[in-house]
Amino acid sequence: MISNNQKDALLEATIELFKETEHPEKVTSRQIASRAGVNLAMINYYFGSKDELTSQALSAIFTIPIDKLQALRNPAEAPKERLKNFLIYISQIVIRYKRYAKLYIPHLLLEADISQPQLIFPEIREHFGSEKSEEQCRLIAYQLISFLQLIFYRSDAFMLYSGININLENEAERLINTELNLLLPDSIVEE
Repeated sequence: MISNNQKDALLEATIELFKETEHPEKVTSRQIASRAGVNLAMINYYFGSKDELTSQALSAIFTIPIDKLQALRNPAEAPKERLKNFLIYISQIVIRYKRYAKLYIPHLLLEADISQPQLIFPEIREHFGSEKSEEQCRLIAYQLISFLQLIFYRSDAFMLYSGININLENEAERLINTELNLLLPDSIVEE
């Protein structure tokens, strides 16, 4: 029987190799297997493909500690302010690890479960109260998250289009404020 420690070793090796290079997309399966001290075939055995191993490694790198998430949910703040703080925190993580964005964001947008919007749904629901349906709040959450993922993925093209350099923290914060004011207005006018 093959040890599950090999699976952990592959994941840890991938994370280490990604953190050691400026070009994680160039890390090969052979390098990963060699670093982990396992047979190359174990990547497919445990993960099905190098892409899946890459996605799991990047997911581990981008994981938000639960205590930090809870700290961002200060009940003394308005829901829109909590949401802003959360989105700014996430954008700072993406900026810090932007060399991984080109590898990870397509996975989030095209393959992963749609779970990221769930992280911000409670604040959106609370902001709107009974003014918007649950469905409308879920769509707003998805729109906010997928928009940010897409512009981080296409940051250069987005800068040419909008003049906003999303890779600078102050400009990312300005964009987040603009998006929140558009999608979560302080006064709600029903048509």
